[in-house]
Amino acid sequence: MLNSLLLHNKDSDLHVYLIYDNVDSEQLGLAASHLHQVLPGFSLLQASSKPLEGLPFDGHATIATYFRLLLPEILPAAVDKVLFIDSDAIVSSDLSPLWHLPLQGRALAAIAEHRVSCSDHGYAFGHYFNAGVMLVNLEKWRQSDLLRKGKVFAKNNPDRLRHWDQDVLNHVFEDDWLMIPDRWNACPHLFGLTGEYDYDKYLFTEAEQEAIHNPAIIHYAGPGKIKPWNALCIHPLKDRYLEAKALTPWPELPLDNMPPPAWIVRYQEWLFKTKCLLRERLKLDS
Repeated sequence: MLNSLLLHNKDSDLHVYLIYDNVDSEQLGLAASHLHQVLPGFSLLQASSKPLEGLPFDGHATIATYFRLLLPEILPAAVDKVLFIDSDAIVSSDLSPLWHLPLQGRALAAIAEHRVSCSDHGYAFGHYFNAGVMLVNLEKWRQSDLLRKGKVFAKNNPDRLRHWDQDVLNHVFEDDWLMIPDRWNACPHLFGLTGEYDYDKYLFTEAEQEAIHNPAIIHYAGPGKIKPWNALCIHPLKDRYLEAKALTPWPELPLDNMPPPAWIVRYQEWLFKTKCLLRERLKLDS
């Protein structure tokens, strides 16, 4: 994601804060060395899960899903605005129009979740935002007592936490956010990958069509075959990930679920047939 960010924002005075917790030290050192060389400004921030103890999560999630709640404390006090981007995303455009977007005093700017309203999650307010890409007003977040309010809500409403920290953020900031066009967070539903509607008959809005044909940030949100590091990926824009991967220190790292080479497949087939013939021969001999 960071290589793709740099590729399309070469003239921007970027300073990237990479938040991590449990990472192999050798791989982290290799990544940090690479990013220090290619980014104008770069800082590693190790997050502690201790302030988040007791927050519920399950399935594929870990406590790291709540690291967004730590942004007001973990980022330097002098930073009053930040663009948060999930790591399962690829940047494919200049982000300066989003960065310079007036927040109008709101806590954040984000896209609205597709066909999801807050009432679906048991909230009284209107739209529900996706927290994968957010332009964050850190001053407002620091004034919000986010972590305390978030922990109270999460502990009291575990049945309403379908998306963990995203539910918390939607609760705390309710309608205190600015809706932005889908192209700033082009999610899988735009490409017919979620199976929630008839893609061929669905009437896309103008903003959705712009996101499909000219996405600024492609967000591979979802499991399994939606992820572009899965060799079986069905996302039509998976090549954007592979292009960015080629610029990293790990261009040859195999994708997940990579099928074995053809010669291994042929050998396995030959071995299976040979075993079958031997069994038949033994039966005849007996």
